[in-house]
Amino acid sequence: MSGGRTGAGHSIRLLLLAGTTLILLAVMGASALLSFRSAQKEAEELFDARLATSARVIESLIARSLETATIEAPLVMALPEPLQDDGGHRDRPTALGHYYETHIAYQVWRVVDGVPPSLLARSSSAPQEPISALEPGFSERMIDGRLWRVFALASGPVWILAGERDDARAELTEELGLAVTAPMLLGLLLVLSASAGLIGYGLAPLSELAQRIRDRAPQAFGGIELTRVPAEIEPVVAALNGLLGRVRDTLDRERRFVDAAAHELRTPLAALRLHAQNLQRARDEAERAVSMARVLEGVERTAHLAEQMLALSRAGRPGADHDAVPLREVVADAVRQREAAAQASGHRIELLLCEDSCTRAADASALSSMAGNLIDNALRYSPRGSPVVVALERRGTQAVLTVSDHGAGIPAALRERVFEPYYRVPGAAGNGSGLGLSIVREVVDRLGGSITIGEPPEGGKGTRVEVRLPLG
Repeated sequence: MSGGRTGAGHSIRLLLLAGTTLILLAVMGASALLSFRSAQKEAEELFDARLATSARVIESLIARSLETATIEAPLVMALPEPLQDDGGHRDRPTALGHYYETHIAYQVWRVVDGVPPSLLARSSSAPQEPISALEPGFSERMIDGRLWRVFALASGPVWILAGERDDARAELTEELGLAVTAPMLLGLLLVLSASAGLIGYGLAPLSELAQRIRDRAPQAFGGIELTRVPAEIEPVVAALNGLLGRVRDTLDRERRFVDAAAHELRTPLAALRLHAQNLQRARDEAERAVSMARVLEGVERTAHLAEQMLALSRAGRPGADHDAVPLREVVADAVRQREAAAQASGHRIELLLCEDSCTRAADASALSSMAGNLIDNALRYSPRGSPVVVALERRGTQAVLTVSDHGAGIPAALRERVFEPYYRVPGAAGNGSGLGLSIVREVVDRLGGSITIGEPPEGGKGTRVEVRLPLG
């Protein structure tokens, strides 16, 4: 089972489309429902107003003339034959009228106390029995399995009933609802189609980025370039290109380290082999002792070179987050570790420390290596008996570490070259590996500081190395 591998995540494209669809459905659905209910309410009011108006028209035209009618059978207003209700659904108006007339009915009744109500007139679509109770106002009643909406109007002893079947209203309401919702549904489809195309266009750089990474050769570390880089993806591309650059630098550093190691170790190993052969061929104890001393000296130099090379490699690697380290204690400890060697070589180390601890987040071992290499260089390249001054002070938000000696000094033209790995000033005394200042530079650069080489402020020969590190 491979570690750190997770399943495929959700598709951004599907998430955006689904989210857009749900939002549009919710908003447009709510809008359509509110619009439909509002339109339905207005239609119902219009239908009711039409019923009331019809009743008043009938009352004004024929009701009063029927108050004294003595006919035995009611008058029936018949509709033209083509408009008779045949169960069809004919929505187009004709020269004779409209099919919906078969869904509208009226009745005229005479009501006299002590006498049963008598039907004076009706439309052919109205039944023989009253289509509502003889009470003024609106009411609903089931007749032959159909619901009627009726308005009753009294004019003396005459009652006018104007009614409309509910299925006619329902059909009109459905068509009204379709007229309201159909444009919204069409608009929803158009918006979703446009959104899908827009989302696809917006996410195209992600697909292109994945394709560029997939097609990339393992040894290619150049920046990735896209046809179009949106503002949201630009930080990702920049971070990825930065990562590729750091990987390239790391591999180049490791390659240089391996090449330099092979080159630099060749000479001391050849010397060791020669001394070992001399030891093997020694004719007496004196020659054997000399060869053995040279073998041990070569082993010590080779071990020192290997340690310095490893220190240089570690100094160039990116480090993780570290705890706060007091630079004052690091410098003091580096001096204590070299006091015995300084006394053996006749040197005197003068340590000047400020009261501030000069704390900053860093790798304690890297800071120790930095301070130690500066002190080692000063001891190695200064004459016996001369002082080496190590000073630490705080200047604002920076810690300033200086190491001064009274050696031959470094020519101004070579003060940048001495930071190159394995470079040694021509004619310089001592047996250094040429890695000390390279290690110091790597550590200082990693911590965002600066390093300069000059001369002692009091004048004369010597070298003064100043390191500035930001605190905090």
